Amino acid sequence: MEQTKKMTYMQAIRLALDEEMARDEKVVMMGQDIGILGGAYGVTGDLYKKYGPDRVIDAPLSENAIVGWGLGAAMYGWRPIMDIMKMDFSMVALDIICNHLAKYRYMSGGQIKQIPGVVRTAIGGGTRSGPHHSQSIYHLFAGFPGLKVVCASCPEDAKGLLKAAIRDNDPVFFCEETAAYRLKGEVPLDPDYLVPIGKSRKVCEGDAITVVGFGTAILKATRTAELLREEGIHIDLIDLRSLRPLDLDPVVESVKRTGRLLIVDEFTETFGITGEIAFQVTQKAFSYLKEPAQRYTLPDTIIPAAPTMEDFVMLSPEKIAERVKACIHA
Repeated sequence: MEQTKKMTYMQAIRLALDEEMARDEKVVMMGQDIGILGGAYGVTGDLYKKYGPDRVIDAPLSENAIVGWGLGAAMYGWRPIMDIMKMDFSMVALDIICNHLAKYRYMSGGQIKQIPGVVRTAIGGGTRSGPHHSQSIYHLFAGFPGLKVVCASCPEDAKGLLKAAIRDNDPVFFCEETAAYRLKGEVPLDPDYLVPIGKSRKVCEGDAITVVGFGTAILKATRTAELLREEGIHIDLIDLRSLRPLDLDPVVESVKRTGRLLIVDEFTETFGITGEIAFQVTQKAFSYLKEPAQRYTLPDTIIPAAPTMEDFVMLSPEKIAERVKACIHA
């Protein structure tokens, strides 16, 4: 029987970092405040004391410098982990991430055999942090071939997915849910425990409707499933875990059984991931759908700073539950 230990999502991330740094001396990290202070959210903890300033590097206030360092390190055989404090700030480094980190292996014409590297960043709103610190814009990065985009919604996946990302020979954009950092769960202690990139996860089973999502939306939809079970409604909930590569086969099979699809996402309705998922699933399961694929997202507006307005805009388990009931009773 696999040995596990109950820990928080944040501790699972730190354990993955610790194990991989101990396993491979080529694993190095750079980010703002990740060293002496242990990370803006406390994720890196005492890793600076354990591995020293040459492997856990405090960076200047420059996302471009952090990712540029990582790109150069990866080209020379290192396995860099580039820490960007909030996903919003990754837009500052959009060019270096999408035009360089994602493309250099291809553009080298075979001279560069691999570009390993993980860009770690925190996603999600609801933290009263305002428009510049609350966005989940992973769809931007998922649109660029050469870059893998993943997110874990539970502590077990947090460890396994991050370890898989660090060992991957291609760059991985790794999203972490700030809302999940203190979520507790059983985490395997096997230092070689990995969660394959590009494989969806069935969170819970039901026949009322298929609900699918990525990131923070799944965290809230998991609670939604619990609320609905109390009313005798059982949903088939699928966590994509990865946007590129995108594993929709389990979603298609689920829709063929339930006949309904609801896609939840904490980005705006237009120009997000929901349209792409709806199109691909509809294309493969059109004749099985009892109604058009539905989606539930944030409204097309800027995420406000005022607590009451932010609560009005953001998703919640209760809001998703009401949307599910509207779909199945339509």
